[in-house]
Amino acid sequence: MRARLRASTRVENGRAFSLRSTTTLRPWQWMAVFFGILLGDYLTGPFIHSAVLFYLIPIGMAAWGGALGWSLALAFVWPPLRLGIVALWGTPWPWRLTLEDMVVNLVVSVLFASLVWHLVKQERKLRVLEGMLPVCGFCKRIRNGAEWQEMERYITEHSEAEFSHTFCPECGQRHYGAYLS
Repeated sequence: MRARLRASTRVENGRAFSLRSTTTLRPWQWMAVFFGILLGDYLTGPFIHSAVLFYLIPIGMAAWGGALGWSLALAFVWPPLRLGIVALWGTPWPWRLTLEDMVVNLVVSVLFASLVWHLVKQERKLRVLEGMLPVCGFCKRIRNGAEWQEMERYITEHSEAEFSHTFCPECGQRHYGAYLS
C-alpha cells in the first residue's frame, strides 16, 4: 500500500503537472491575444458575428492569471472597441441593436471574468489528500517513502490543513479528571 497525494497534481509522462502552477501568463501575452482578436475581428468583416466569443479568451487568460482588475478592464473595453470596428466597416447597422449588443457583451464578459477568477481562487484553496496512507497502529505516524513522520506534520506538509490540539471529554476525564470535577 502506497500513500498517494492528489493536490491538483498528477504525473503525466514522468513530469508533474499542477493546476496550481506558479507560472502565469504575463500581461503582454493576453494583451497580444486581445489585440490579435481585435485585428482579426476587423479583418473578417461583419460576416462573422460569432467572433465576439473570441474576446472572452484574453479576459479568461487575465482572470486565470489572477489579474481580476485587468480582466474586468478588458471586459469593459472591448465592447466599445467592437462598436468602433462596426462603425469602421461602414455597413449600415441599426445603432439601437448594436448598442444593445454592446451592453449584452459587457455583462457576459464581466460575468465570465468573475466566474473564472472565482474558480481560480477556489482551486488555490482546495488541496485534497486521497488514497491509502500507511499509518503505524501504535504511534499513528505515517510512512512517507523510507521515513516515518508524525501525522500532523505529514498532513500539514501535504495539504492546507492546520492542527490545533485539544482533548475529547473521555481523555479529559481520564487524564485531568481531578481538575475537571
